[in-house]
Amino acid sequence: MFFALIYFVLHLAAWGYAAQKLFAAHPQWVRLGAGGVFAATALMWTPVPFAFFFEFSPLSHGLGLALSCSLAGAMYAKANPLPSSTINYSAMQKTLLWLGLPIFLIMAYLLHTHLILPTANGYDVGQATFGDLQMHMGMVTSLARQQIFPPEYSILPGQRLSYPFLVNLVSSSLYQLGLGLRWALLLPSLLMCAMIIFSFMLLAFEVSKDKRATQLATLLFFFNGGLGFIYFFGWHEYTFAQILTEFYKTPTNYNEMNVRWSNVIADMIIPQRTTMAGWSVALFALWALLRFTRSESKRGWGMLAGALVGLLPMIHTHSFMAIGLISLGWLGVDLVLRRHTFIQVIIDWCWYGLPAIGLAIGQLLYWTFPQATAGGGFVHFHLNWVNKLEIDPYLWFYLKNMGVVYLAWLAGLALLMRSKWRHTLGATSLLDRDLALLQFGPLMIYIVAELVIFQPNLYDNNKLFYIWYAFATITAACVIMSLFRYWQARGQYVAASALLVLSVVIGCVSGALTIAREWVSTYTAYNPFHVAAAQFIDRNTPTDAMFVTADNHNNTVAALTGRNIVVGTDTFLFFHGLNTSQRHEDVKKIYQNPTERAALIAQYKVDYIYLSDFERANYPGFSSLLAQYPVIFDNGQVQVLATSKRAMQRRN
Repeated sequence: MFFALIYFVLHLAAWGYAAQKLFAAHPQWVRLGAGGVFAATALMWTPVPFAFFFEFSPLSHGLGLALSCSLAGAMYAKANPLPSSTINYSAMQKTLLWLGLPIFLIMAYLLHTHLILPTANGYDVGQATFGDLQMHMGMVTSLARQQIFPPEYSILPGQRLSYPFLVNLVSSSLYQLGLGLRWALLLPSLLMCAMIIFSFMLLAFEVSKDKRATQLATLLFFFNGGLGFIYFFGWHEYTFAQILTEFYKTPTNYNEMNVRWSNVIADMIIPQRTTMAGWSVALFALWALLRFTRSESKRGWGMLAGALVGLLPMIHTHSFMAIGLISLGWLGVDLVLRRHTFIQVIIDWCWYGLPAIGLAIGQLLYWTFPQATAGGGFVHFHLNWVNKLEIDPYLWFYLKNMGVVYLAWLAGLALLMRSKWRHTLGATSLLDRDLALLQFGPLMIYIVAELVIFQPNLYDNNKLFYIWYAFATITAACVIMSLFRYWQARGQYVAASALLVLSVVIGCVSGALTIAREWVSTYTAYNPFHVAAAQFIDRNTPTDAMFVTADNHNNTVAALTGRNIVVGTDTFLFFHGLNTSQRHEDVKKIYQNPTERAALIAQYKVDYIYLSDFERANYPGFSSLLAQYPVIFDNGQVQVLATSKRAMQRRN
């Protein structure tokens, strides 16, 4: 554990030190936050170049740490401080404490209860982490134990892992260096959650230039939700009390009634680790990119934004795509505004584009494109995202799902289109020309995500939409605050107060109720018998051992021990574009068909067969196994059978 903590802290210290120099013209809270973003990025990336040559080993980590400290030191020694803007960033320091800190504490508590919390029941998780967390844990444990790099799917051995895995690489590093699995998941998650809050508030303040609008945008983003709460007050079969007890029946997750706009904290950040890692870098990169478009110092801001964006594909591909679309929109705006200096615009954007493309292209060619184009590819045309038009018309679907934010965003677009309308609001308006021009970037995301699907699961386009939504909430907050001040300046205090209160209440109630559901939710992912079996396997089997197991998503062998299994659940693999039908059939034969069993065990080089309640339920004809192979572990509920020569020798 000591080496893991030293490894983590040295990354933080090195990049915190570098950020003190690079952002010397900015307040301390910006410098500290920037150092955290840089450290999180370095933790994900610096072991990678060496792992190609020395596997994912302690040597690669040592060399990666040396590289990280060297790069941070070089930045401190050579980089010139980036110029600040005329915006008073210091005005946000108190807001970070009274608003940002409570949001972080909510996230921290949910992480505490949702990441394999040890209890008398075994390992407990929450509603949000009952699913995908198990896939991520398998990546963490297999990379740490097997040390194969580039990594393969432990739930489909032989298939290169092209899913963005770098967030799990950080946990693998800490796990391999001695931290327990729970804390290896928890520690980087806490850092990344803090960076998401910091980066969003920094971006919102840069866009709005207003403290109150930033505060409102922060509430609307992190407690997001639409009008789904109306279904739980007598409008449908579910009651209000059932929000806190039913599995995924909340005001932001009610598929039967076409409510699909999940809450940012409960359904995106806490359970979806790639999204969490992606946003911790992407939101800060967007701030740097916005500073690039607005600053005279194109070189420094461009290189910073380009480097961060270029490192995103294997952190979170959707965030990389979203920023690419925003970049196209903002480049188009710049070309129009500076059309008489076309060449200079291209030169300026090269400071951003060349680092971004140069760092990203290798990842895309090696990992992303081969899997995305397998079997004919994922990309296809599809209008209106996941809306079931037989339930909701187009506009009502988004109004119902996004509520106040969507309505205020549409109003903002209308106001921003006409300078005369903006001027009607007077000097109190936040709807300036900068905000109007900024819309062309996020609109590119909205249009593309509405028309094109990039993966088998069309719901996953929400990972594009949420980057647009970050800007939509800021725009909505600017509209609401402009109207509030307009009415306030004219003495219409009741109307102004009602607007603000209703915007917060209606905009946040669905999200708050969803978070409350997560707060009280608890599910057992692994009972004590499974945990004991995992501990035995981890101590007593080769790290590259092959197991035959059932394909349950909470697979003890894959998730807790990092060993390979012949095939895992299609809940994960199908949506990564992988065909597993033959392997599933072969696993069934191994459990139930004695005549074909030996040949298949030899074909897949199986070392062990795992028997638990899942296997007994799925393969009732398993009994002949017990007569054919020795049982090397039995705790009454779980048995492990040795099938290979090396497994039997290790037993002896």
